[in-house]
Amino acid sequence: VDTMKFVALVSGGKDSIYATLQAIRNGHELVCCAHLAPPPPQQHSLEDESYMYQTAGSEAVRKQVEDCIGVPFYVREISGRSVNTSLVYDTNENVDNAANENENGNDVVEDEVEDLYLLLQQIQQHHPDITGVSSGAILSTYQRTRIEHVCARLRLTSLSYLWRMSSQRSLLNSILDDGNIEAVLVRTACPPGLMPYRHLGKSLRALRDRGILDQLKDRWGMHPAGEGGEYETLVLDCPALFKYGRLVLEETEVICDASDDGVGILRIGKCYVEKKGNGTEGERILCIDAERETATSSSQVTQRVQKAKSNLPSSADGSSVDVPETNALIHHSMNLPNVRIMKGGLCHISALLAPIAAATTVSTPGQKIDAEANAAVQEFLSIKQMLQTIFSRLYPNDAPATSPQDVLYVHLYLSQISHFASINRHYQQFFGTQLPPSRACVAVGKGALPGGRRVMMDCIVQRGSGAYLRSGDVNQNSSSNSSSDTNNHGGNGDTTECEKASFLQSALENKHHALRKTLHVQSISSWAPVCIGPYSQANSLRSSLVFLAGMIGLVPETMTLIQPAADDEDSVSGWEVQLYQSWKNAAAVLDGLEGGGGKLEDTLGGLVYFSLGALESLADEVHGNNQTNSSFPWKKLWTSARCICNDAIETNAGIVMGSVDGVAADKSSSAEDGPVDPSLYDEDGVLYGGYEDEETWREMSGTASSSSLPPDSSRAPSVPLLMVCLPELPANAQAEVELICASRRAASCLDMGSGSLSHSLVSYCDNKDTPL
Repeated sequence: VDTMKFVALVSGGKDSIYATLQAIRNGHELVCCAHLAPPPPQQHSLEDESYMYQTAGSEAVRKQVEDCIGVPFYVREISGRSVNTSLVYDTNENVDNAANENENGNDVVEDEVEDLYLLLQQIQQHHPDITGVSSGAILSTYQRTRIEHVCARLRLTSLSYLWRMSSQRSLLNSILDDGNIEAVLVRTACPPGLMPYRHLGKSLRALRDRGILDQLKDRWGMHPAGEGGEYETLVLDCPALFKYGRLVLEETEVICDASDDGVGILRIGKCYVEKKGNGTEGERILCIDAERETATSSSQVTQRVQKAKSNLPSSADGSSVDVPETNALIHHSMNLPNVRIMKGGLCHISALLAPIAAATTVSTPGQKIDAEANAAVQEFLSIKQMLQTIFSRLYPNDAPATSPQDVLYVHLYLSQISHFASINRHYQQFFGTQLPPSRACVAVGKGALPGGRRVMMDCIVQRGSGAYLRSGDVNQNSSSNSSSDTNNHGGNGDTTECEKASFLQSALENKHHALRKTLHVQSISSWAPVCIGPYSQANSLRSSLVFLAGMIGLVPETMTLIQPAADDEDSVSGWEVQLYQSWKNAAAVLDGLEGGGGKLEDTLGGLVYFSLGALESLADEVHGNNQTNSSFPWKKLWTSARCICNDAIETNAGIVMGSVDGVAADKSSSAEDGPVDPSLYDEDGVLYGGYEDEETWREMSGTASSSSLPPDSSRAPSVPLLMVCLPELPANAQAEVELICASRRAASCLDMGSGSLSHSLVSYCDNKDTPL
């Protein structure tokens, strides 16, 4: 991700201020701050709290921004209400003109989300160079998706660095200790724990240090960081960000809800800013923070790869494996796609190719590059037309008709990865940007696709799933006598008209599983990489199968490929840390799924891709510059990769399932302790299986400590993986992981421990004797 100039959405509270600090630490430039303010007190009561915005402490935000941070401040009074409260926020095409003027000449909107749209639109007029928007969303999908929706309409990038960053307790510690933030409570809504007259105006740090927040968590299940709305804060100081002064509250008043003595706000009558100086101290702190953040991620992954490689068997040398001969004959006949319709409305469409390869006639090398990309686009448009024809014939009597919205997964195979950018624009127009399918994209090399074509695609379609995702709440008033399409969903002519019409309704009324769910995070965050292009991180089918998009070794915060730690570049290769980071990203996505998350050990099967660059770097280590095609160290590549994959699956790549959502026991560790070891948690995410220490747990459960296991394949997780080496991967990556997993619910019903991890040595050569 390039450095962006961004506007910070600030409420005055700890989350938005710390998120702004994180955006700056990741190299982005703060231009101004934006704030959605509540109407005047006489027009606003405690019952009018917004679903989207914090309103408590709003009186002090202007001073906080202009006098403490020292950037321009833009504010808009909230005129809309929470009208569309479904998780999927959508508007009609005329939403940009939906605002009306009140008697004062100000725009008035129906939904409060449109207040944010108008405010950011105004800021763009004054600062056209702004490309990013930061926010403090942590776990609220409701809030994040609305911010992403507004950003997409204004062609801005959403920055949500706190999204699923860590557990609630760990996040609170980061805010108070790492951010060195001083904040006070300005709203409480947690009876009988936090009481207005007792706790409003009190220091958040003091409440944590005295153990009050932990006591409330243990006794009442309160979120320590207030993510459940238990409390809201106002930041008085953040040394790295408040460079010019700290906020001082001079006159305050506690306002309680007459009907509930546990809900109240701290109304600020008067406040002032205590000056600090010229801001140089804050700049110095930010520089130190940025250097520390950059080193931490690569160091942890490098150490994990070194540990995994310590389990390499002695036989894993640089010996070569014979490369099989390939058939140089190219199949020039026309191809028809394979369409397989299965029970339950599931359909797999493969071998989608243009009828013939698009022709190019050029004279110069530069023109040839452009002509090849244009030819790839023409082939994709032919595939798109063919797919539309298939959709029209799959379930012709369904309403709504089968469409690209029903596709949950796409494989896109290109002859060259350079064609991706040209094709992606048309791909986006076809599949859309809201709840799109997950996708894996790789380049297989020139001449590898049938007939010299440049594009091939396959996809998985679930009947009615697009409308299901966009349907909102289940219609509870439907007739109980409606036909349920439970016996035949195949669309093969035997299905009755009544069954076809009722398929979607039957899915909506099914209380046992969801037909389809989509995890689509479009914000840059610390959680997992934002998808490069219009596709989702994961799509789940019938609450049982999870299809993950192809994951490459991007560091989520910076969206750059991870590199080995500077001190260990000689012992660890770039492709190795990228492979482990790919697994870590996959584990983070699984942990973010609804319904209990998921773990890498729930994987039913997967593909591990390597680029030619990974193989060449390994060959340089073994043979220097003297290697030939037949001497490439295939065996070492597969063996090293298998050890890294085994370690990632066994430890869930360092991700403790459920810790962010508060399901797993929260074991806050200091920097000296190092990262928490997921092997210390049982399958339900409980530390030491609920026992007091690891030794007791191992003794009672009859399992050995991970440190005592032998360094061989006998401890390998039972996950079948196919490893493939290809010419190119997206973003110049050297490794990519693509997985199909069982949901946590389904995995609990399956025997996931049988079998053994398998790998396949797959290698090909093109006509130039270059290994692929």
